[in-house]
Amino acid sequence: MAITELFNYDLFGVKIDKLILFFIIIFLTFLIKFIIIYIIDSKISVLVKKSKTEFDDLLINAIKIPLGYMILLQGFYAATLALQLPEKIGLFEISLIVHAIYILSVSLIMLYFTFKIIDIIAYYLYLQAKKSESTLDDQLVPLIVKSLRIVVATVGILFILQNFGYNVTSLLAGLGIGGLAFALAAQNTVSNLFGSITIFSDKPFQLGDWIQVGDIEGTVEEVGFRTTRVRRFDQALVTVPNSQFINTGVVNYSAMKKRRITFNLGLIYGTSASKMNEVVAGIKKIIKEDEEFDHSFYMVRFTEFGAYSLNIFIYCFTRTTDWAEFLRVKEKFNIKIMQLVEELCVQIAFPSQTIYMNNPYLNNGNDKTREMIPGNS
Repeated sequence: MAITELFNYDLFGVKIDKLILFFIIIFLTFLIKFIIIYIIDSKISVLVKKSKTEFDDLLINAIKIPLGYMILLQGFYAATLALQLPEKIGLFEISLIVHAIYILSVSLIMLYFTFKIIDIIAYYLYLQAKKSESTLDDQLVPLIVKSLRIVVATVGILFILQNFGYNVTSLLAGLGIGGLAFALAAQNTVSNLFGSITIFSDKPFQLGDWIQVGDIEGTVEEVGFRTTRVRRFDQALVTVPNSQFINTGVVNYSAMKKRRITFNLGLIYGTSASKMNEVVAGIKKIIKEDEEFDHSFYMVRFTEFGAYSLNIFIYCFTRTTDWAEFLRVKEKFNIKIMQLVEELCVQIAFPSQTIYMNNPYLNNGNDKTREMIPGNS
């Protein structure tokens, strides 16, 4: 049998010579892909490594894999056309199916390449976020990357639908009408979105900050597009809608530059004026000599004659804002005040009342017994 006669035989409706051409094109496609990838790895990558920036390396890695897929796709498409398949098999038009698969594959490869570019953008955004002092940037970058992926995926799907013959304009118009109804039904979600924009732009707090919004108090664990998660001090996790940060003031305790100590020290009414002056001067001295207190402003004053005590108003600030350290400084301050009071032989007052009684035997029984309570006539 002659070779020419062998080439004229059909296999599944395709001539042998067309099948041979198909496999030759596939082989050449893999060969071209191997050569191009080898050139990129051995030549271009070496030149790129000599550059001082990492952008070239990231760009080469982002291009290499999609380029390999694109070469294989073009080779398979050309090989399929070389088969000269029949126009129809049953009810299916083969050429339209092959062309549709080709367009879909190209679109998916371009979408994959775009996602790789987004990864490069995300890498640089993460680097910039690490350089900034705000921890909110670390939370913002994943949200930006996720939004970019959603936008690219949406545009890619619309592009694919357009190439498959769907009227994207009418589809968008229908989505616009439905979107209006959806927006009306999702007003809270929209307000939460604007709340998140406010958080990321104004930066009223950072991750890990101790904040209070309304009745909720705790540390910030996560900030999202819709909600913020706050860990209360009883370890319960509260999900706060971001719109609440617009409507309600946020108290950021972690942003304090110093921490306040304020209270009244009450001494008994038997304290002399000289002893009162010594106590006031002694407390001022304690604050002034302690470097853990802020000395720019503090007050120690004998302010009032109370119901059962002579009150000294104490108002000062610690340099530390850490809660545990603040309690330690406050404890040390209280002990020093107690030691001062003991050294001066002065007594701290506590809620009490004095009762005065007349003795009827000393007054020949003429006066009745009566009580006198301070503050009452």
